[in-house]
Amino acid sequence: TTARFYARQWNIRAVFANQAWAAGFLGSRDVKVAILDSGIDYLHPDLAGLVDLEHSTSFVPEDVTRHYPGRLPFSDLHGHGTFVTSIVASNANVVAGINRYVTLLAVKINDSTRASSASRFLSGIVYAADQGADVINISDGRQFNKKNSPGTIAAFERAVNYAFRKGALLVTVPFNDAADLDHNGDLVRLPCEAANAICAAATGPTSSAGAEGPWENVDAPAPYSAFGRSAISVAAPGGTLPLFTKVWLPCTTTPSATTPRPECRAHQPVAQSLGTSFAAPHVAGLAALLVAQLGHGNPALIRARILQSADDLGEPGTDPYYGKGRINIARALGIVQ
Repeated sequence: TTARFYARQWNIRAVFANQAWAAGFLGSRDVKVAILDSGIDYLHPDLAGLVDLEHSTSFVPEDVTRHYPGRLPFSDLHGHGTFVTSIVASNANVVAGINRYVTLLAVKINDSTRASSASRFLSGIVYAADQGADVINISDGRQFNKKNSPGTIAAFERAVNYAFRKGALLVTVPFNDAADLDHNGDLVRLPCEAANAICAAATGPTSSAGAEGPWENVDAPAPYSAFGRSAISVAAPGGTLPLFTKVWLPCTTTPSATTPRPECRAHQPVAQSLGTSFAAPHVAGLAALLVAQLGHGNPALIRARILQSADDLGEPGTDPYYGKGRINIARALGIVQ
């Protein structure tokens, strides 16, 4: 890869994406991945040409043109959506993504402060499915009380199942609060705990000798990641707290004046960040590669392949921190056994 910061991207090698590239698996423009987030910086050099500008949309009533005349409504004023998207796919100028070729659909459900609502989540999922998305990434979620919000909980399940029936696999996150989801009382996290979703816990190194490694224990469970056998499907890199153990990500070129991402001030090209938010797009990126290999309209097959091919870490079998294991892109694609 030609990406300027690739040497610092321990996360890409931790899931063996580099082995997939060496074997010729670079993705396909025929595969559509919807990013439900704060928008996408579609002019960023790492993302330019990958975003379907005609079918991308925004469910957020914020006026992008007030800040950036001429920019489209799904522009990313926060930065989170651009971060997440670059892991799924990138032109590999600044950082490398899992896919080199894919069609990205920006579905903006978070405003410039990352605020959203249940209705935006639901509208976004249905919209992405109706646009023919093969994969839907939601690096966000909501927690509901089973007694107080049965209708909303049922609506989330219906939306995820609707997308699944339309051929879209939804990948999402369990949150960054280190909660035990096996003992969460009457609370349920959605779409993480929806039956047909994949919910990805985060991993990351315990230390690094320098910006370009070597890194210790890249597969350690991230201390902030929520966990639980009942909720976690698989694990993927999200980064950790020690120096140089976070994930390197490209900064949006359209930050909101009111809420600039602190790590992206002064318009530097990249930032380091961490969170389950960044575990999910590694899985979504793998799902996109599998759609290119196995064909459209098979979310159950894609989901099963991701779970079956994961490296079983932690306790044997399904465990609270890794689910079925940390994803292995090379194994999922059949490059290694």
